[in-house]
Amino acid sequence: YQGVVYKVEAGPEYPDTDYLIVKQAMGSPLARWFRRWMIRREYRVYLRLAGVARIPKCFGLEKGDRLLLEFIDGQPLNLSTDELEDRDRFFAALLELLQATHRAGVAHADLKRKENVLVTPDGLPTLIDFGSAVTCADGSGSFRRWMFRQACQIDLNAWVKHKYLGRYDEISSEDKPYYQPTAIERVVRPLRRLWRKVSARQWRKARRRRSHL
Repeated sequence: YQGVVYKVEAGPEYPDTDYLIVKQAMGSPLARWFRRWMIRREYRVYLRLAGVARIPKCFGLEKGDRLLLEFIDGQPLNLSTDELEDRDRFFAALLELLQATHRAGVAHADLKRKENVLVTPDGLPTLIDFGSAVTCADGSGSFRRWMFRQACQIDLNAWVKHKYLGRYDEISSEDKPYYQPTAIERVVRPLRRLWRKVSARQWRKARRRRSHL
């Protein structure tokens, strides 16, 4: 929903990195207006996270719709879950990273998608794609604070899910306090399961139809 993402050489004006990731709004006038708004919103999120280790550096917003980010060398967690050399070290570092972003007033809110967690060559995590982030600041209204707390808990629940590969009955007593399904997740979870069943059924029907052609 944010347009396109591509990798470019950084150039001499960016001496701290060899490559940049560029997010750029594209599409019809209405779609581009919405995507520009989302990209500008994400830019403000990265300003909040400036200085938080293991978050891509933001190099600015060019022409109002090109978000310039540091390229991070790493593999998505969904490609690396079974390849982590030191799982305890990785997930301890990921928990510290989440807590640091929360202290900065930012909840990622989309960590159930494991591709938003990169495993870098040193075996540690980096978070990317803050397009769905929820923010909160001093003076925010009560509903905004409630939403932020919910989003922070969703982050922690995702951490538990990834650490234990969805085997919630294996959560250690030390980690159990981090897992608390939120009201939002209780509503969304059955809807997601229903959609998976329906979509899978539709896919099977379409496959059968093709087999009879």
